[in-house]
Amino acid sequence: MRYNSKLPDDSVNIPKENFFLQMLKLFATLAFFSFLIYSILKIALYFVVDNLPPSYEKKLTTLVAIDMDIDNLKSSDYLDEITKKISQCAQLPYDIKTFIIPDETLNAFALPGGTIYITQGMLKSLKNQNELVSIIGHEMGHFKNRDHLKGFGTKLLFSLITLSLGEGYGTILNTTLDISNIKYSQSAELEADAFSLDVMQCAYGNVSDATTLFQRMDDGDEWNYFFTTHPAFKKRLEQMQERIKNKGYNTKAVATPLKEKF
Repeated sequence: MRYNSKLPDDSVNIPKENFFLQMLKLFATLAFFSFLIYSILKIALYFVVDNLPPSYEKKLTTLVAIDMDIDNLKSSDYLDEITKKISQCAQLPYDIKTFIIPDETLNAFALPGGTIYITQGMLKSLKNQNELVSIIGHEMGHFKNRDHLKGFGTKLLFSLITLSLGEGYGTILNTTLDISNIKYSQSAELEADAFSLDVMQCAYGNVSDATTLFQRMDDGDEWNYFFTTHPAFKKRLEQMQERIKNKGYNTKAVATPLKEKF
């Protein structure tokens, strides 16, 4: 038999599957295993944080850098009195100290280990003591759940994933994971809101005006909060009102007046 040679088909070096579809499958596989590893590490992280001794939590505060003038912070015996009163209901493993930041913006936050910061502007906006308790109680809720340490640990996991995957894939995947972390952060804020109601009811026997501050701050725009760490005020108000109803908390009492003007 005579052999007749012929050139290979022109499509021999052309993949049978679309290049972009191949890349999509590759990224999906990479994303799946990366998310799986991330989820396992996150569970381990939260276990460690939940079982971390309070003394270690206070030490970690020194590692946190905050952009504010520490020398101008102000203390208040009145704030300390309220903080001490509701701390008995919060049952935290350390003492809480509250400071005033000389800033006119509306803000309040806390750092691991028991320090709460409230801006002068936020304090000036308050109508009564119950609204102040709702702020301090909310921050205590973050202490109770150790949300600060979990947040710091999650950011560390993000950095490790970016470094391990390289700048390209790592940045894309980090964006996906960051969205999931935003949803966790919003959930943590709602839990802190619920905790503030619990300690107010415990310390004062009522939750009157526990939601009025949020009502004044509500801008009515829910979409702007989709990619933020805090949920929309409307959602927060709905969740708080639902908890008040389910728990049967007292809303009929007259809110306690402020004893001091800020």
